[in-house]
Amino acid sequence: MSILSLVILLSGCNIKVNSSYEKNQDFSEYKTFCWLKGCEFTFTGPQYLEDSLLRENIKNAIIAEMNKKGFTQDENNPDLLIDFHISVENESSIIYHRGDDDIYEFKPFPDQEVVNYLKGTIVIDMVDKEQGKMVWRSEAIGYMDLHPDLSEKNVRKGIAYTLKNFPPKKEKAPVQE
Repeated sequence: MSILSLVILLSGCNIKVNSSYEKNQDFSEYKTFCWLKGCEFTFTGPQYLEDSLLRENIKNAIIAEMNKKGFTQDENNPDLLIDFHISVENESSIIYHRGDDDIYEFKPFPDQEVVNYLKGTIVIDMVDKEQGKMVWRSEAIGYMDLHPDLSEKNVRKGIAYTLKNFPPKKEKAPVQE
């Protein structure tokens, strides 16, 4: 299995994205970004997901999405430092169904079928370089089949989905009457 079996989950339907951020932070101050560990893109996740082409696709997808949002990659003086984590877990469910195909066959108990699938999680963290604290995190969790499509297009979709709530919208102040 390759590294982004789970990113493809993000292009599917059963995806939940949770974003959290520092509420008092003015995200309009940020213009540049780089990677957390010495501006070198690193992958944190299961070793069996190591795949240099896939890692490069993830890196390029994050850069492209940040550029679309008006941010520039700057290795010398970044405002934000980005870290990326991925995890994939094998899971299974039992599906029960009656064999109603044959009207002459009586089955008092339903048939069981075991379905195996992957639960994938992508986490993207952003740290304010000046303050040295995390200011934003997005966690996308989804489910996919055991042989997902790991094309560059799907990797980009997955990263875009994970970053869809960044930067957070400013909350409107309550109207005083």
